[in-house]
Amino acid sequence: MPSLINKPNSIIAGLPAGIAFAALVLGIAGFAVPAAAGVSAGAKGIREVTLATPDQALTWCQSGKMPAGDIAYIAGGPGLAQYGPDQSCAQQVPTKGKITKSIQVVGTKVSECKLANAKKAVAFCQSGSMGEWDIDYISGKVGLTLSGPGYGCDTGFSTSSIGNAVCK
Repeated sequence: MPSLINKPNSIIAGLPAGIAFAALVLGIAGFAVPAAAGVSAGAKGIREVTLATPDQALTWCQSGKMPAGDIAYIAGGPGLAQYGPDQSCAQQVPTKGKITKSIQVVGTKVSECKLANAKKAVAFCQSGSMGEWDIDYISGKVGLTLSGPGYGCDTGFSTSSIGNAVCK
């Protein structure tokens, strides 16, 4: 029998183990709970991504897959970005401007994604789709981040290392 504890719409999902076991014994685990009114499973097309490490981003840039003039966030210290081949694939924190892309990694595949703006990213966070204590890059001034629901879904500038981004 498939486990109902891990199904997102199961009333058992997220309950402490003892309560989940009791619910299974009582036979109520098969009932789904509809999403709360006004709460979506995340803004359409918005997702939280894992940023490429500096080594992954550099390899990707040097392979010729990164557009020449792009600047995109990568994992690391606050504001760390990968510059495209026209800037010798340098990695540094830009001093001004707006960053609209990040370099993501899914399994072993590295690619760029467009960052979500603050309004869409906050809605995504408030939907419960973002990691509770994550801090992610979003589109805007260099270093602009969105803090997860545990921090109140606030935008700002983090001094922490960043490993995720909210992309559209």
